[in-house]
Amino acid sequence: MYINKILFVMASVGLLAACQQQVSGKQENNDQLRSVKIPVYQFNGISASARLRGPLQLKDECLYVNDVLIVFPERSAEWDAKNQTLTYKGEKIALGEELDLVGGSGKYEFDNHQIKNLSSSCDHKSIWLAG
Repeated sequence: MYINKILFVMASVGLLAACQQQVSGKQENNDQLRSVKIPVYQFNGISASARLRGPLQLKDECLYVNDVLIVFPERSAEWDAKNQTLTYKGEKIALGEELDLVGGSGKYEFDNHQIKNLSSSCDHKSIWLAG
C-alpha cells in the first residue's frame, strides 16, 4: 500500500512537471508571435521586377521567404499575431503559405540606411526589398 502511494505521488509530480513545460513552451511561442517586427523602407514608387516565391516563415521576430529576410515598403504590411497571418497589399498570407513577391535582393551593408524597424535578432545576411 505504501509503495502505491509513493508511485502515485511520483506519477503526479511527473505529470505536473510535463504540463508546466508544455505551458512554458506555448507561452514562448505566443511571445514570439506577438513580437513580430516588420522591417520597412521608404518606397519611392520604383521597384525591381525580380520575383521571390516560397513559404512564409517566422524566425526570431522576423518574416522570411526561403530564408531571405523580407523588408516591406512602409505601411504596406501588417502582422496579425492572433491569426498568425501577414496582410500585404490587402492579401492575407498564413505562416507556411506561399508568398509571391516582386522586388529585388539587397545588401544590408548598402541598404541599412533606409531600413527601419529591423530587430537585432533578424538574420539580415540576405534581404529582399519587396516592391
